[in-house]
Amino acid sequence: MAIDHVLKLYSETIQSPYLHYGFWDDPKTIDTNLLSIEDIVNAQGRYIEHLASFIPEDVKNIIDVGCGVGGNAAYLKEKGYLIDVLSPDAYQEEFIKNKFNGEMKFFKTKFEDFNPNNTYDMILESESACYIKINEGFSVARRALREGGYLLAADYFVYNFEDQSPHLKSSHRMDEYLNTAKSSGFQLLKEYDQTENTMPTLDAALHFINRFIFPTAEYLQYSVQRKNPYIYRIIKSVFEKKVSKKMDQLDLMKSDEFRKYRKYMIYLFQIKNLFILT
Repeated sequence: MAIDHVLKLYSETIQSPYLHYGFWDDPKTIDTNLLSIEDIVNAQGRYIEHLASFIPEDVKNIIDVGCGVGGNAAYLKEKGYLIDVLSPDAYQEEFIKNKFNGEMKFFKTKFEDFNPNNTYDMILESESACYIKINEGFSVARRALREGGYLLAADYFVYNFEDQSPHLKSSHRMDEYLNTAKSSGFQLLKEYDQTENTMPTLDAALHFINRFIFPTAEYLQYSVQRKNPYIYRIIKSVFEKKVSKKMDQLDLMKSDEFRKYRKYMIYLFQIKNLFILT
């Protein structure tokens, strides 16, 4: 599978061991105009601390599905858990092997295609559930977990699907996800709505784009148009629609729009016999 270049860019620019939204303990006190990259990295560290608090006491071995660049895996390994990781991305495979000196088992595959050789106490899906087909994901999870094992998912889910917002295409419907979990034999033990605890990251990203990216792009556009109007017209004719489409996707970074359609949820499931849940 090809390298995820967006992921690679994010990893190499922000220089964080984590690839997720982060967790802000008191979001109402945050002034996003004053946030630094260090603040965002610290919030990402707080994210895995908070998420790990949902791990049941009888869990010893975990597979981290959609492992990113290994920040969560490293934290959990340091806490004494036995960790395997999974991702279909070539860049993540290389990064993980270098980060852990080949000591952490890496499965280069989509989770839907995963054929586990052994079972785990828990599957962690940290902002990867939205990339996994719902039915196939729970089916593979049943095979990958030991009896009484757990699935811990942290991701955003669509709860309002009344119009044509791009938010509706960005993740799974909450009701469909939860209903499929139940019908697949997964009992919901805990849930936590951390939407507000993630919003400062979105606000900070949008602030950065408005303050730095847009002015830079506007200057480059002006410069090319002034110095070489012919080249400018060609570029505009080729890329205008694509740029317009990308601009529409900026709605995904607006926290008010996020709140309108999506919720960032933590779900802890435990696998049960299907007849118990019917």
